[in-house]
Amino acid sequence: MKRLVVVRIRGEVNVRTIINDTLDMLKLYHIGHCTLIDDRDAYKGMLQKSKDYVTFGEISPEVLKKLVMKWGRLPGDKRLDEEYVKQKTGLSVDEFIDSVLRFEHELSELGIKDFFRLHPPRGGYKDTKRGFGQGGSLGYRGEEINALLERMI
Repeated sequence: MKRLVVVRIRGEVNVRTIINDTLDMLKLYHIGHCTLIDDRDAYKGMLQKSKDYVTFGEISPEVLKKLVMKWGRLPGDKRLDEEYVKQKTGLSVDEFIDSVLRFEHELSELGIKDFFRLHPPRGGYKDTKRGFGQGGSLGYRGEEINALLERMI
């Protein structure tokens, strides 16, 4: 199994109800929201249904660490720090991120919200109505998702 990161690119206007419900189940409420999932069949079906509104791919440990440390929020909109991670899990941040990618731990153990609110990417999206393979921004992009997330962090 692999960890996938999903980012919502398109908005809510004229979205069919069934697709909007799927995006809500993925915790992608607004443009720029991002969430971490695994690649089981249930999620693959949800991604297939919402592929015209999101982009997704495999996340690297470095980008996941930046994402969690900068945009991970505790209730009350408080930021995470290394001391908090050490206190909650007994692991350093790097060890914890590696264990999350190996499915030994979950981000929910930190008590953070299960989605991240990101900035729009520096340099903008390419085309928000075409798939990644056609020169656009939507759908599966594999390891290239890390370059997009770097521009959004």
